[in-house]
Amino acid sequence: MSDIAPPFAGLTPDVVLDALDGVGLAGDGRMLALNSYENRVYQVAMEDGPPYVAKFYRPQRWTDAQILEEHGF
Repeated sequence: MSDIAPPFAGLTPDVVLDALDGVGLAGDGRMLALNSYENRVYQVAMEDGPPYVAKFYRPQRWTDAQILEEHGF
């Protein structure tokens, strides 16, 4: 039996909201999980304004260059 936690075991709603808060976005706690094969993607309602989509990449799967390339797409 392995003691290795699944990649997103620590990605709780509080962690998602804290990540958004860290970039100046105030989520109101409402989240909708969106389909993604390898990552975790959430539509997060904001206290003021339209919702944002937050994407959390699978740890050690993507390089910074690959993520930047995707964001440019």
